[in-house]
Amino acid sequence: MLTAVLTLPFFFGLKIAGTTVSLGWFIVFATGIWAAIDSSKIQLKRYKSGISYGPVILFLGFVFLWIVAFPWYLILRYKIKAGTAVLKDGAANVAA
Repeated sequence: MLTAVLTLPFFFGLKIAGTTVSLGWFIVFATGIWAAIDSSKIQLKRYKSGISYGPVILFLGFVFLWIVAFPWYLILRYKIKAGTAVLKDGAANVAA
């Protein structure tokens, strides 16, 4: 019951052209697409992490587990950009 009350505002529908569009699902899909594209650009698969997968798997992870995947991705992305993320074994030999 409490979970339903807490998630209700996030999935509140907006009426656009007579159709109800869920703002929450739009955010989930939009951030999933962004993370998939961005993960390819920053070469996420080269780093040690539980979410170091290809763009398609990352997108699916966002869709099904957004509440966990999105913060985790942001933290890992920050570490990669800051240069503190740990590379997988053998990833240092791959040309950037």
